[in-house]
Amino acid sequence: MVIIILLLVLIIVLAIIAGLVFINYLKGQNTKAEKQTIEKTIDPVSAPGTGICKNHENQHSVGICAICEEEFCVNCLKQIDKVNLCPEHFNTFADNIWHPITNQRTTPDEPEHGVYIYKFKQHLWKDKGVPSYIINEYKIQVENDHIETYVQLHVKEGDRDTLTKQIEEFKGNLRDDK
Repeated sequence: MVIIILLLVLIIVLAIIAGLVFINYLKGQNTKAEKQTIEKTIDPVSAPGTGICKNHENQHSVGICAICEEEFCVNCLKQIDKVNLCPEHFNTFADNIWHPITNQRTTPDEPEHGVYIYKFKQHLWKDKGVPSYIINEYKIQVENDHIETYVQLHVKEGDRDTLTKQIEEFKGNLRDDK
């Protein structure tokens, strides 16, 4: 009789534990759904990264590839001419001649002037698969002690003329949307 009571108590305890695990699982599902909803509403230009290397899930990232904007660890990320590149895009960079198609001046008072370049770069890569990268050059205005940033979008030589026209149209469309 004692054994039967102990078995019933054990079954009840296991049922309670299973219920708690199931509730935790449901909370996790809600969290994932909420996270996906939040990710969709976040502006991709300012979205935070994961901090984990795309190729090595057990390695922390140290930077992003200038072309694909994915995060990579110190073993994956390589630098040429001050441009960080992943293994996949290292040869893309090295095998092409690159030209800047923008040189947009921004200041601490007007940082939004260069945002269209970042959005256009993301559009090129995510929607069209066209590689490009951005370099920022910094100059200090001694008279008024301002730092100016010049945002330069670099594209492959063969794409220069076409993309120069497209970025102007893109910039105009962004202004029209406001």
